[in-house]
Amino acid sequence: MFHEAFKAESITPRQKAALIVISQSPGLTQNALASQLFMDRNTIADMVKRLCANQLITRTSAHGDARAYQLHLAPAGARLLERVLPRDAEVEQRLLEPLPEEYRPLFLKCLRLMLNGAD
Repeated sequence: MFHEAFKAESITPRQKAALIVISQSPGLTQNALASQLFMDRNTIADMVKRLCANQLITRTSAHGDARAYQLHLAPAGARLLERVLPRDAEVEQRLLEPLPEEYRPLFLKCLRLMLNGAD
């Protein structure tokens, strides 16, 4: 469903997630991004290179640690998010359609528990 809805944007679900996290936490490091997305550092490094090459994010040396990079959303990345985020609700609705309406909130709650743990 995601690929169908966003094929014109040439973005993957992981890339969209990365852009969202970077937009919400400007200046976070690649390691922090990897941690927040539950991805390994090598995968994140490759994705960051692609996002930089597509001018969707910028990468600068972190203050105090020349080995680390800070990430920022580039103007093209912000424009891309402005186009795709409104469609997220449509994709979510299509995903949830097979469930009876009364089960949808419970399903979403279960997904959040799986993601965040049962705190």
